[in-house]
Amino acid sequence: MAALVRWKEHSPDDVIARAQAGPLLAIAGVQDPGNLGTILRSAEAFGAAGVLLGEGTVSPFNSKLVRASAGSVFRVPIARTKLDAMLGAMRAQGLRLIATSSHKGITLSKAKLTGQLAIFIGNEGGGLPRDLISEMDEVVVIPHSSKVESLNAGIAASIVLYEISKQR
Repeated sequence: MAALVRWKEHSPDDVIARAQAGPLLAIAGVQDPGNLGTILRSAEAFGAAGVLLGEGTVSPFNSKLVRASAGSVFRVPIARTKLDAMLGAMRAQGLRLIATSSHKGITLSKAKLTGQLAIFIGNEGGGLPRDLISEMDEVVVIPHSSKVESLNAGIAASIVLYEISKQR
């Protein structure tokens, strides 16, 4: 079977403007298509308003990503952008900027995750770039065993989105 479809394109500003409807995800360099597919699937499941894909992030057209997203890639508003260039627009929209970290920050269950949020998820090997972390309003950490260095980016994003949905 084959199909020819028109991809609904969204601008970064359009995605940011949707943040009144739910949290916004900002993905910084996630390279594994399975991880990003999982993030998109969880974004749809937990009511995220949209996803901004920063530099170095895998293409949303990757076939493994499409399978991992279970079709969410076609329904969640997505835009490619330079994340640092969009911080002003996010703040102007009234978004609180929240970084995820595997090592230090406020424990996820103690973080106030209500209101308009932009959740930043970093790449699998290095996390978020330091220049982005320095611009955040808050850094949250998901407590886990010290035997594990960090959580998979897709799993971490899913846990954060679940906690946001619980607090709403």
